[in-house]
Amino acid sequence: MIVDKNQNEVKIGSKVKVLSIDPKYIATFSNEEQKIMKDMINNEFEVTDIEYGKPLVFQAFNKFTGIYLALDSHEVELVK
Repeated sequence: MIVDKNQNEVKIGSKVKVLSIDPKYIATFSNEEQKIMKDMINNEFEVTDIEYGKPLVFQAFNKFTGIYLALDSHEVELVK
């Protein structure tokens, strides 16, 4: 079972609030992409898939590219 920071079950289609993203991971992107990723924090996203036991959320960088983030339990909170 995939859970959020409060041990609530997270499934495909769930809405989650992104609480944090590893700054070391963010630093591997361009400055523009880093800003977009930092702006994801404290915003809500739909879980699009589950991979490696982690919920995936998507953020577009522009109309052609984006990123799917697999987040750890402590990085998300289920929105009820």
